[in-house]
Formats: sequence, C-alpha cells, structure tokens
Amino acid sequence: MDTLLPERVPDDALPEFARAVNRHFHEGEGDEDVQPYLDAFATDYRAWWVRDRGRVAGNLGVIETRISLPGGSRLPVAAITAVGVAQTMRRRGLLTTLMDACLAEAREHEEPLAALFASESAIYGRYGFGMAAEHRAYNAERLRIAFRDPVDVRVVEETTAVAARDAWPAIRDRLSDRRGACVDNSPGMWHLGLTVDPPGWRDGATARRLVQVPGRGYASYRVKGADGALLPAGEVRVSEVFATDAEAYAALWQHLLDVDLTTRVTTWLRPIDDALPHLLTDPLALHAAEGPPLYARILDVPRVLTARGYVTSGSATIEVVDPGGSAGGRWYLDVGDEVACEPTDAAPDVTLSIGSLAGVVFGSLRPSTLVDAGRLDEHRPGAADGLGRLFSVDRAPWCPVEF
Repeated sequence: MDTLLPERVPDDALPEFARAVNRHFHEGEGDEDVQPYLDAFATDYRAWWVRDRGRVAGNLGVIETRISLPGGSRLPVAAITAVGVAQTMRRRGLLTTLMDACLAEAREHEEPLAALFASESAIYGRYGFGMAAEHRAYNAERLRIAFRDPVDVRVVEETTAVAARDAWPAIRDRLSDRRGACVDNSPGMWHLGLTVDPPGWRDGATARRLVQVPGRGYASYRVKGADGALLPAGEVRVSEVFATDAEAYAALWQHLLDVDLTTRVTTWLRPIDDALPHLLTDPLALHAAEGPPLYARILDVPRVLTARGYVTSGSATIEVVDPGGSAGGRWYLDVGDEVACEPTDAAPDVTLSIGSLAGVVFGSLRPSTLVDAGRLDEHRPGAADGLGRLFSVDRAPWCPVEF
C-alpha cells in the first residue's frame, strides 16, 4: 500500500475539507451545515488532510490564537480542532502523520504551544500532550438549590449577539488575566459562539440566549423543554458563564437557576475551584462530575517557562524527556527579579516527560503528585516540593470554551 502523506488544504478545497470534518463527526454535510465554519475560519486557520483515491481519509485543523499562562501573559498557540479519520482508514497511522505535520508547522510559525480538547483522551499522550486544565461538569437539581445570601438579579439584562460581540471580549480578557490555560476566542470562534445559531445545532432546544451584567459578566445558554409526570421538566444548558466580581457572578447563576418550566441546569466546562458551590446552601445539589480537560503540548520549553508568572523566587534544573519531538533537554530555570531558562549540563533536580511538564506549568498537576504516580523522578530530596512551590498558582487553570 502506498504511503499516504499529509497536505495543506488549498483555499478552494476548504468546502470539501469542511464536509469531511462533519462526516467524520457524524454531522450534516450540506452547504447550510458547513458554511458557518467556512465563514468563521476564512482567516487565522490552517487545514491539513490526507487523501486516498479522491476521498478525504483524514483531517486536522488549527486555529491561530493565543493561550494565557499563570500570571496573565499570553503566548501564541496552535489550537488543534477538527481532527478525524475515516472509519475505513483507521489504524494506518494517518493521525500520526497529520499531527507530526501540524506540530512541525507550529514550530515554523514560532508557536511555542499546541492545545486541544480530546473526544478520546488516551490518544494524545503519545504526541506529548498533557493535561493543562481539569474541568468540572454540573447536572444541577434546580429546585434544590438555594443561595446562602440574597442575590440581586436586577443587574442581569438580556443582550444581542451584535452587542455581545462588541462588549464580551474585554470581559473575557479579564479571565485570561486571572487564570492560565484560557485559549482566546479568535474572531471566528466569537462568530460561531454568538452570531451563528442554525436549528441543527440546538438538539431540540431554543436559540441561544445571551444575558450580561454590563461590563462585569455574561452568560450564554439554551433551554430544552420537557414534560415530567405532571409538571414541566425542562433543562437549562449553559454554554458559558463568567464574571469579574462576586456580585455579578452570583446574579448570573441565580438567573440561570431561576428559569421557569425547568428542573435541571447542566454545564460541563467549569473550573475545579469554581466559586459556585460555595455560594449555595447545598453544594451537592450541583452533582459535580469530571468535565473534558484541555490538553497542551509544549514545543519551546524556555519560551514557555520564561513567559510564565511566578509567585515566589527560586531555581531548579529540570530534565525534560520528549521522545517524539524536539522539546527535550536539560534546563536551568532561575526565577528572581527576572526569569531565565537556559540549557545546562548540570545534574538535574527532577526528570519528567514533556506531557507532565504541561500540567506543572499550567498548575493542574503538582510535582509531588507526579512523584507518587511514578511520572516524575526526583534526584534530590525535596526537589519536587520545591518545584511545586515555584510553579504554584492562585487560581486553577480554566479554558471556558471548547474548540
């Protein structure tokens, strides 16, 4: 069998690429199904495919955007999306060839990180990805929930997609200032999340509803009606909710939990240190479960480590193992008035994989946990605890929108 090689998708072939993506995700392939994506990603997007006998055998897309690091700095990131392989072409190495080409191009574009959400999380560790941000999902019993303190919902108002597109990015920037692992919405992502809303995306629910506390927070959600034995039993499906202060945050959640004719509120991309449970008299009514993590792949270790913010000073010699890439090596990190990260031949304090380093950098994994799991070798007593203090974060990493 001939080796199938990945190719960049030419602009005039993007409709065919988009239909293949939808086919591999079991979605519609008509013009009305793919045109929103073509409009959204006409720029700031790179598409790869593998073709076999005139058909798309595998596909992968990259959104060109930025990701926040602890401390609030942003770096370019290759936000990988639209990954799929035709059912008849599986287990032939197509994903590997696509991923290798994608990551090589990211290095050429001087993107020091790649990131993705995974429908099958076990796949991507082999490519050097590690968990950058854990998330929680809620399946809340609305009628059991009460806030500990009175909440004034009069600050919440409806808004339009056009107004939200103008006002919400500045609010979202505040999230990136506070937390690592927040992938910026590209213009195309804002377009898909606010402007485009065809009935086929709703799964029987309402059109997208948008509310805000002006300048302080916003929420996007749908409502799906349902009947119980005698009473309405609808569901509020929350896409996103964020606020810059406690009053606005409580008001937005009270609004979402007050929607008439519903009994449940569901959402699946909340931070693991979310304040919401601590606002309630019965946090267990949220029925928290694991949400989909964000995975990151470090491509340039010194650039990432020097861009990150630190809450304390210190130093460490870190040996990074990267069998599948070029980011491995031994690095001396020195955090003081300035941050420096240089290659070194000195004996390492710790050794860990490039995937584990992503979790440490973003603050989703403590080095001591990796020691206990056998995923970090400690060459000097106390080195892992010292590294944990150096890489500590005030707030857990969080990426509030799946891409």
